[in-house]
Amino acid sequence: MSSELSEKTVDALLDKLSSDDGFRAQFQKSPRQALASLGHEPAADRAVEAGSWDCMEVSALASKEAIQASRDEIRKQMLTAQASAIPIALEASRK
Repeated sequence: MSSELSEKTVDALLDKLSSDDGFRAQFQKSPRQALASLGHEPAADRAVEAGSWDCMEVSALASKEAIQASRDEIRKQMLTAQASAIPIALEASRK
């Protein structure tokens, strides 16, 4: 089963991250559970323990406004064939 996100899931994820405080809190606590709540099957499959789930961790999520302002670029990155090898910038910068 592929762990790549569908367009529908990417759109739902970006919608929620740019507007829903409850979802943002869930995503910061457990990106896997948050993605499963959007219907992403690999996230819901508890038999899959390794791979991309090992590195899914968020310490400082970018603001709703920053995600909204960068939405098109983030969406493009998430939907490219190389997305699994390219880090997606959803975290706030650490200055």
